[in-house]
Amino acid sequence: MDLEMVLNELSLKTPVGDRYEARQLMSQLIGTLRQATANGANRVLRTSDEIHSLELAPNYRISQWRNDPKVDREESRFFKTLVTKAPFWTDVFEEFKDEFDLSDIKHQGELVRGIGFALIIDALPISFNSEKRWNCCYLSLEIIRIDANQEVVDETVKIVHASCHNHVLVHADWIKNRIRTEVTNGEQLWSRRQELFPSLEFCDDVSKQIQSLDTGKPMLTQVLKRLLELEEYCKTWKNGAFDSDALPSKVTPESESRLNQFKDKLTFECSDGKKRVFSLHARMTPGAWRLHFCTELGPGKIIIGYIGPKIQ
Repeated sequence: MDLEMVLNELSLKTPVGDRYEARQLMSQLIGTLRQATANGANRVLRTSDEIHSLELAPNYRISQWRNDPKVDREESRFFKTLVTKAPFWTDVFEEFKDEFDLSDIKHQGELVRGIGFALIIDALPISFNSEKRWNCCYLSLEIIRIDANQEVVDETVKIVHASCHNHVLVHADWIKNRIRTEVTNGEQLWSRRQELFPSLEFCDDVSKQIQSLDTGKPMLTQVLKRLLELEEYCKTWKNGAFDSDALPSKVTPESESRLNQFKDKLTFECSDGKKRVFSLHARMTPGAWRLHFCTELGPGKIIIGYIGPKIQ
C-alpha cells in the first residue's frame, strides 16, 4: 500500500483568533505536506467528509480559505489537488474498524478517528500545529478492542506524526524505508520475502497465509510491519538470548494453560523437517491476528510458523 497522508481532524477542534492567523496556520500545514511529498509520500491527503466545512477561524471555513484572494494561489491549488485524489477516510474507517475488531482508538483520552485510520493503513498522520499536544514527532495511542473471548483488551502503541516540516525531516528514514518495502498484495509480499526478510525462515503453511492477503486489505500492512520488525531485530541480535522487550510491538509467549490445551495446533514443521512449538507471538495491533515465531535458530535467525487469527 502506498504511503499516504491522513489529516488529524482534532487538530482543528478549536478555531484560531482571526483570518490572518488562519492563513498562517494553513500555510504551515501546506509546508508540512510539501515536505512530506518531497520526501516521497504520495500526493494524497486523506480527510474526513467534513473537510471543507471545518472552521479555521470564526466565520472562516476551509472552503472560504480556498477562495480567499489573500491566499497564495499555489497553496490553494496544492491543497485541492491532495484532498481530491482519494476517498474520504470516513467512507472506509468503520469497515476497517470492524475488520480489526476495534472498539476505540484514543489519544490522551480523546477518540481519534483520522489518526486511527492512519494507524491501520500505516500512513503518515498530519496535524495543524494548533496546540502544544500536536507539536511533536510521535503520538501515543490507546487501542481498545474486543478479543475472541469477548474480553476488553487495552494496548498502547506509538505512531509517527508531523505538524511541521521539521517533523517530516525527523521521519525521513522511516518514509524512505516505508516506500522501499511497499507491497500491493500477499503474493507480492511472499515473492519478495528473501529480499525483505533475509533473516527470517518460513514454515510451508505460512506461504498460503501470506498469499491470501488481498490488495487494499489493511491486515496486509500489519503483517508486513511485524515481519519487518523481526527482520530489523535480527540484524542487531548478535549474541545472547532473544529479548522481546527490544521489539516495538508487544511479544509474549503462550500461557501454560494454552500451551497444554493447544500444543498440537501450536506445533509446526520447519524447513529442516523438525517440528517445533511456536509459543512466542506478536499481535497485529490493531487487529486480532497473531504472528507465531520461534527463536531456536538464533541469534540472528527467526522462524515464522503461523500468521492468522488467534489459534483456538
